[in-house]
Amino acid sequence: LIPLEDGSRLTLNTASKAEILFSAGERRVTLVEGEASFEVASDAKRPFVVIAGDTRVRAIGTGFTVRRLEGDKVQVLVREGVVEVRRAAAATLPPARGTANERVIVDGGYRVESLNSGTVRRELAWREGMLAFEDQSLGKAAEEFARYSDRRIAFADPGIAEETITGLYATNDPQGFARSAALSLGLRAETTRDGVVLRR
Repeated sequence: LIPLEDGSRLTLNTASKAEILFSAGERRVTLVEGEASFEVASDAKRPFVVIAGDTRVRAIGTGFTVRRLEGDKVQVLVREGVVEVRRAAAATLPPARGTANERVIVDGGYRVESLNSGTVRRELAWREGMLAFEDQSLGKAAEEFARYSDRRIAFADPGIAEETITGLYATNDPQGFARSAALSLGLRAETTRDGVVLRR
């Protein structure tokens, strides 16, 4: 948790980097990579703006999260308040607006998804050192754990990576996750020098 000079708060996820530049006319945070969560203090004279690639997110007294991972679209998850999302490459389009329990996905244009409160809590579990999955493939779960630990989860055959899992797991315990997944899916978890391999 990083308190900012205006009373706002910034929380960076693992493998994430942000640059902060506040001026008399604007409060700007550039998300270089990764994921960041914001609690924005109200200041009508200085808008709070997050830059992620060519996407500009303007907060209107709100709490929200911006995710920018390599190969992924920019995603803005709104917990409360309103955000305005605009992409430089789509300047002719009107900006998208996201409100509480909505996600704005930037991919060419804008797509706004409505989320239930449970999904929002799962998406923010990383702030408590946890990863929450609901019908998530083991392959995608392994990618998430790889952001938090050097211990890797591998699969003896590609079909295992397509199996799905639901649950709440500590970000720093990929082996515990793999053992739990093996138990629930009838697999074997074999410890290796680099991590763990799941086998049928």
